[in-house]
Amino acid sequence: MKKLQRMQPGSRNIPSLDGLRAISVLMVIAAHMNAPLVRLFPFIPFWLYLDWGALGVQVFFVISGFLITHLLLKELNATGTVSLRRFYFRRALRIFPPFYVYLAVALALTLAGLFAGELRAFLVAGTYTWNYLGGGSDLLGHTWSLSLEEQFYLLWPAALVYLGSKKSARLAVWVILLSPVSRIVTYFLAPQHRALLNAMLHTGLDSIMFGCLLAILWRKERFNAFVQPLVCGPVAAIAAAFVLILGPVFPEYRFQGSYSLVFGFTLNAICLSLILLYVVRVPNSPAGRLLNTPVLRHLGVISYSIYLWQQMFTGVNATRFFPWSLAAILACAELSYWLVERPSLRLRDRMEAAFRWKKSAAVTVPAAAALNDAG
Repeated sequence: MKKLQRMQPGSRNIPSLDGLRAISVLMVIAAHMNAPLVRLFPFIPFWLYLDWGALGVQVFFVISGFLITHLLLKELNATGTVSLRRFYFRRALRIFPPFYVYLAVALALTLAGLFAGELRAFLVAGTYTWNYLGGGSDLLGHTWSLSLEEQFYLLWPAALVYLGSKKSARLAVWVILLSPVSRIVTYFLAPQHRALLNAMLHTGLDSIMFGCLLAILWRKERFNAFVQPLVCGPVAAIAAAFVLILGPVFPEYRFQGSYSLVFGFTLNAICLSLILLYVVRVPNSPAGRLLNTPVLRHLGVISYSIYLWQQMFTGVNATRFFPWSLAAILACAELSYWLVERPSLRLRDRMEAAFRWKKSAAVTVPAAAALNDAG
């Protein structure tokens, strides 16, 4: 059996990731446009679109944990240090400019009376606390996932740096194991938060941690030997069939069901991890070739802007203006990418070169932790 393909650093050099991002954001759009899509495809029930939307966000989470951890470990193993200051600087100029531009436009449209919304909602979204305090604007409902990711960014890089990969892997396992318990406890003890049950940090972090754990174990020969028989087309097809079709048709699998609370999110994350392993390590497979087509790769590159702006043209607006709402999403995403994302990334690179990130800006990892990462 051929040895599985290794990755090169940088998200653009990891096969299939951009294509997976594209699929995930298209699933979110399908969920938010379920009303017109049900009329076009009446054989697909509307609640299945809703499940696909939640699944699309979960794909984002697994990819995010995987990529961030992979890049941090790459720096750690290469230099023995990780500059947390550099990490947060790069994340800020990657995430904040497109987000706050969207937030400013949404606020302007709300103040102009074109959309209903409370001003408090913009403060909650702007401070990335929507997953605990959200509500009050349909234009900002999707910021719960951005809030969870930002909270993850605040905690995980420092944990990985100071704990090393072995202890961080144990931490990831404990988060994965305890998150279903946390969901159950929150469901019964804090019923007012049930609508955000998979959104809060203490209840929804496990999907991201699956990606983190996968990135850590990726380097381990024992893990590679274990998963190599699983990285194949039939296993990936079964995993895809489960998350897309089989799981959602079980009544107990619905969001309020006990099965979903305890096992549903976890089983989804396991399946998504298997799919990610397959399409990244076997990019010449039919699924890999599809994900690496130019169209899907480009949609993946602009997926962040697509995710931001789709909220403005879905829901009621999707029904009213479909299919022109799809064109509006794509147009706004392209404008956001070329006029906001790209310039902010160029500015980031210039500033980073000017700073040169002296040794004082880096966090030195103890030798034991560095050895853990090499093991």
